[in-house]
Amino acid sequence: MIGQAFDRLRRSASLVAYPVVLDLLALMLGLAFGGFHGQSRFTLKLSLGVGLPSVSGLLDQNVMANGVNISLGGPGVPGLLLLLTVAFLLLTAYVQGGFIGLLHQAAKDRPVSFGLFQQYAGAFWLRFLGILLLVGLFTLAAGGLSLILGPAGILLFLMVYLTLRVLYVYWEFTVVVENCGIGEAWGRAREFFRNRTADTTAVIVAILASNFAFALVLNGLWSPPVLVLGIFAYGYVATGLQLALMLTLHDIRGPEAMEDAVAAESGGLT
Repeated sequence: MIGQAFDRLRRSASLVAYPVVLDLLALMLGLAFGGFHGQSRFTLKLSLGVGLPSVSGLLDQNVMANGVNISLGGPGVPGLLLLLTVAFLLLTAYVQGGFIGLLHQAAKDRPVSFGLFQQYAGAFWLRFLGILLLVGLFTLAAGGLSLILGPAGILLFLMVYLTLRVLYVYWEFTVVVENCGIGEAWGRAREFFRNRTADTTAVIVAILASNFAFALVLNGLWSPPVLVLGIFAYGYVATGLQLALMLTLHDIRGPEAMEDAVAAESGGLT
């Protein structure tokens, strides 16, 4: 399945541009506002991102505008930080919708294009904004509680978060593939995972291993050139693995995953 995904990615190479361009933009803005800071660290991370890949989630010392801890100084900084956070939240939701839509098309071995990206992004950005806000609120609430409980609470939070992330690994994809709301997609995603195949497990393990390795290298060799190279390398590898995950969902759904455009031939997105 993973080999098949990277084979299709070679025929849809433009997919890689979306996470890479967004991460490069986030890095440039982060450096412009706060500069590059921090030092090399030995980092062990288990991260299971689904959808639009970004190295920002792998970094201990985030210097990117789509991170949450950019060091800014000077007057008016809180307002600038808030503006930057809101802007990237909206941009991420928009790109997420378009990117997952293109993964869906590539998994059906159909051509992808920027025009198609815009159609998917326009149709789904609001739903993905809702998902980003829900995940953010859950993380803040659970993270605050775990800090109160101490190290054991932090460990418990990480275990619960990773477990939910695995059980509902198809949540974001289901929103697009089934063209449904985020609540309905939550239930359907769980059902898809119950019907998972061995390929699903293999792809999840591959994503975890890839994120672990990239986090180890990027944080251990902490420097601007390594981070820039990492954005390109991670963009390619992570996009291929996300396409592999989408292929497993198509397998679980069955033949309708290849035929679902027929009912909406007049302009719908499926």
